[in-house]
Amino acid sequence: MTKRTYRRLFFNFMPAFALALGASGADLATEASAQPASASSDAIETILPGDERLRTPEFEPYEVEYGSAFGRFYNQVRKFRGEGGDKISVLNIIEMPNGVIVDHRTIDAKTLRIETFNSPYFAWGPEFVFMRATEKKYDLVRVPISGGEPIYATGDLDHNGYFDSLGFSPTFAALPQLDTGAKFQLPKDQPRKGGTVDVVLSSFEVIGVERLELASGVSCDCTVIQETSQGGAIHKYWISDQAPFLIQRHRDVGGKRDFVSAVISFTPL
Repeated sequence: MTKRTYRRLFFNFMPAFALALGASGADLATEASAQPASASSDAIETILPGDERLRTPEFEPYEVEYGSAFGRFYNQVRKFRGEGGDKISVLNIIEMPNGVIVDHRTIDAKTLRIETFNSPYFAWGPEFVFMRATEKKYDLVRVPISGGEPIYATGDLDHNGYFDSLGFSPTFAALPQLDTGAKFQLPKDQPRKGGTVDVVLSSFEVIGVERLELASGVSCDCTVIQETSQGGAIHKYWISDQAPFLIQRHRDVGGKRDFVSAVISFTPL
């Protein structure tokens, strides 16, 4: 699939969107209804968007190709000047058996807070979801893929907003503590039954540094970060301090959606 092909995308949005990233609508609903995991606030530091210690690394626009549950997944990351300062655009292009789907989010480059999210979404059924978020509240519109009236919702957010939940951005590389053994919590968005959104804290631990040699020829001395979500799922991330930042991701380790996604190719744009 060439870059020119991206401009002629055919949209066939289906529940397999979630499967391509290792999740499903059922998984999201299950995790959304899970009770919060307990954590010792005095043992695990909470890092919020806007933390003064965050240092977003410099990077030139790039495209990185990952493996996905269906074979190919493209991630394009760019910085641009927006209202209130620099923003980071994260565009995900996922090849599906019957077409291509696209997910886009805008991140504030200084605070690393998610500001906009536009994607097919299956937490509440097959829909397009368009959401705008600040450190205090969110506004969203849900448009059913099969037709029907849009559904609007707004609500308050805790924890100063939330970070990118998939890791396909410079967020992990900007964290202030990456020494082995460091434990911390990061706020992430969580859909709830009834069409609302909360911000919940997910627990992370730096479990070491690993020399990663991928079959694609990409190599990296990576920081390995393990996440335990509030639903109990375990995810691992192999992180570089240079683009494309996320080198490998192992989702739902040992679970029913267990799969590994790693860099296949990396191209400056």
